[in-house]
Amino acid sequence: MNFALLEQSVQYTFLNSKYSKDGTKSRILKNVREGATAGSLAKVGAALAQLQGDDLGAATLIQRQGIPIGDE
Repeated sequence: MNFALLEQSVQYTFLNSKYSKDGTKSRILKNVREGATAGSLAKVGAALAQLQGDDLGAATLIQRQGIPIGDE
């Protein structure tokens, strides 16, 4: 039995002293295409950071996967 991918999103953490006490702000973008590469997601994060005047601190791929139950 294999897992079934239900949903995929990416969380970007941006760094800038204007954000809260620790200088970070996180955003989650939903509906990431299944075949998206790490490089393409990093490029999107870098572009978003540049548009906001921030530095990109981290990018995390988040997956929700279903577990087959029974005789599937």
